[in-house]
Amino acid sequence: MGVKLYHFGLSPFSRAVQMTLTALGVKYSIETIDLMKGEQRTDEYKKINPRGKVPALVDGKLSLGESRAIACYLCNKYASGSKKTLYPSAPELRAKVDMLLYVGEWIADTIVEYLNIAGVLFRGEKPKDEKLADVKSCLQYLEDCLKGQNYIAGDNLTIADFFAVCPLLLLENVDFNDYDPYPKLKKWINTMKSLKYFDEINKEPMKMFKAAFNEKLNLPAAKQTGF
Repeated sequence: MGVKLYHFGLSPFSRAVQMTLTALGVKYSIETIDLMKGEQRTDEYKKINPRGKVPALVDGKLSLGESRAIACYLCNKYASGSKKTLYPSAPELRAKVDMLLYVGEWIADTIVEYLNIAGVLFRGEKPKDEKLADVKSCLQYLEDCLKGQNYIAGDNLTIADFFAVCPLLLLENVDFNDYDPYPKLKKWINTMKSLKYFDEINKEPMKMFKAAFNEKLNLPAAKQTGF
């Protein structure tokens, strides 16, 4: 049966799992689950992931939901050689990666609340400017993580980096470009964007999302700035 990823490109955590698969060199197929059409709620999909969320993974007889669990499983099963650093086995290093995977969820929740994505796309609302301070707290947290190291969990790329950068891309949907207080973070984002598989996974979904988001906001092209 092989490895199949049930995926929606606009979901940051779907793309984080796809980055994990690609970084590991795992051969996989993609089944798109269109959240905008409610395909996650079908009986057929709920047999794969009863929670009706994306992503989900099928690997042989195993069906697995929850993006961080999927990424950890993939590393545990498929990482070899230098790729083992994506999810290190040393208890101290792994604990730091595990912690930062949960931090990635905090970052995503904070950014989604600030952008008010559902409100903008479906109810004609605006981003919640009063939540910007919370976003900046997330950015400062990551800036502090990067002191004296190249990636957020250490000197090696890990899956924690995937789960942090994908939500941050959502900020490219608004006129947010004040990165002067976070020089290490800005450098890290550019490092992540230089990965050879980064654009293949992220560029088109974010382009589509940005166009739809800015259309709802009536934001002029000159204001559509990013990192």
